[in-house]
Formats: sequence, C-alpha cells, structure tokens
Amino acid sequence: MTRVTVDADLRKILLDFSKPLELCDESGVVRAKLVPCPSVDTNEWIDLTAEVSDEEIQRDIDSGDEGYSTDELIAEIKKMRGM
Repeated sequence: MTRVTVDADLRKILLDFSKPLELCDESGVVRAKLVPCPSVDTNEWIDLTAEVSDEEIQRDIDSGDEGYSTDELIAEIKKMRGM
C-alpha cells in the first residue's frame, strides 16, 4: 500500500479524517472512498486469556485423553454449523 502524507490544509479539506468521504474527480466520478481509522486505546482492551491453573493442565495431561484429531475437530465444527 502506498502511504501519502497530507499537510494541514488538505487535512482540513478532508474534514480532518473524522468521517467517511468520497473523493471525486473534476467530472464528479467517485475515484476513492476514505474510511477513517478508529483510534485504538489499548487501555480499554479486555483480557480474554483463559484462567487455567497448573493443576488443571496437569490433570488434563494425566487423564490420558488425547482430545480430538484434526478430522474429528473439523467434523464437529461442520456439525455445529449444520453442514
């Protein structure tokens, strides 16, 4: 992707990238659509890491259950999707 840096004057014309815009040529033909990137505040992210204790992991290892094979997992997902 090509990066273009805009100066303050062009940024003002483009409404400071605050809302979606259509960029047109002189005849009114839409040549591009501009969709602003949302600002990202990582402080608002939620930690979705599973809370699994070492004891739970060891219990699963000791159970001898080998889980699903790849083919079994794919079949289960297809079943859940009604395929």
